Amino acid sequence: VVLINAGVKLCVENSPVIEELAGMQEKGVRILVCGTCLDYYQLTGKLKAGQVSNMYDIADLLLDAVRILAF
Repeated sequence: VVLINAGVKLCVENSPVIEELAGMQEKGVRILVCGTCLDYYQLTGKLKAGQVSNMYDIADLLLDAVRILAF
């Protein structure tokens, strides 16, 4: 799971889906969160699920993917 732009709001405290994301992470799902986007929305330090990443790693991951689902 890759969270960018306003999507980073899903993985911070008080998110309506934080329990689901944390549960997915516990089961081994990798969740990458754009650090620049966290900074932009002033959410740095409020991350409750996933790992902070950067657009270089996210772009590499997306370019190597066989299939991408975007919502």
